[in-house]
Amino acid sequence: MSKQLLTVSTSPHMLGGMSVRSMHVEYIIALIPALATGVYYFGWPALLTVLLATGSAVVCELALTKLAKQPTKLDDLHAVVMGLLLGLILPPVVAGLEDACPWWIPVVGGALAVGLGKVLFGGIGAYPMNPVLIAWAALALSWPEHTMAFLDPMPWGTEDPEWVVSTAPLVEFKNDIGNMLSYEMANLWSGMYPSAVGAGGSWALLLGGVYLIIRRIVPWQIPLGVLAGLIGMALLATYTDSRIVEMELETFNDHWNVALFHMATGGLMITAFFLAPEPVSSPMTPWGMLLFGVGIGVMTVLVRHWGAPIDGAFYGVLIMNAATPLFDRIRPRVLGKVGSSA
Repeated sequence: MSKQLLTVSTSPHMLGGMSVRSMHVEYIIALIPALATGVYYFGWPALLTVLLATGSAVVCELALTKLAKQPTKLDDLHAVVMGLLLGLILPPVVAGLEDACPWWIPVVGGALAVGLGKVLFGGIGAYPMNPVLIAWAALALSWPEHTMAFLDPMPWGTEDPEWVVSTAPLVEFKNDIGNMLSYEMANLWSGMYPSAVGAGGSWALLLGGVYLIIRRIVPWQIPLGVLAGLIGMALLATYTDSRIVEMELETFNDHWNVALFHMATGGLMITAFFLAPEPVSSPMTPWGMLLFGVGIGVMTVLVRHWGAPIDGAFYGVLIMNAATPLFDRIRPRVLGKVGSSA
């Protein structure tokens, strides 16, 4: 019997010099600074959260492929990357601490990312929305108190750290918009505030994101669009949000600090460089990518200022994922096509 030379699989069909496994290895390398920052500020609880989410995703993928009698594809590291990303956007797990995120949240989340977000739609290459954010949204809607149970940071080396569940800057922002002026910008950008395991270290995420762009794993258009949309909408909000108008910001630097606050807090940076550019659920055309990113940035600010949820970055990605087929209709002009003015 002759060997089958034609492989039938889901789109997109692209040829390139990098395998799926190699691409995911690059993602893991790029996420190391964010993970290290999370472990530095939140210690072993941060590492435990990531291990639980990653282990759950891997076990779920193995179990579902065995159940479906399909070949196991754990070696492509997709489940590992999904679990790692999910662990980084969840609060640290602390056993025995009341009101802290319980251990089963990352376990359930890892299983949901693989089962509900990926396998249900046909596996890698077939899902319409980011599987990690589908899992996060399911957790946030089902157990909002657990997904917002952030800890006060305790830098590595603190003797006998006493973990305390605290209020994140965006929650303070919702309660009283003037609270954003009480935060040191350096602390926000370094991750020295109550946040998810790896979503707070903006400098670390920026470093990893630039690495992925240089390695041509992530297209530059999506992160640029997210940041441009967020900055533009944040500056506009300083003139349209009555609560900020009442603060009577005097200089452009005051208005700019509002944009910097939005960039450094919540899940914006991990969204811009890691979650929004997810290759399966994001657009493939240059202008489509840029507008996709702008939409996420604008929606992030709209939700933070006028919406019910605390942060709009993750929800913005899911909504823009639904519009990806429309963005893919924005194609560059065919080479040699005569314009209307010819």
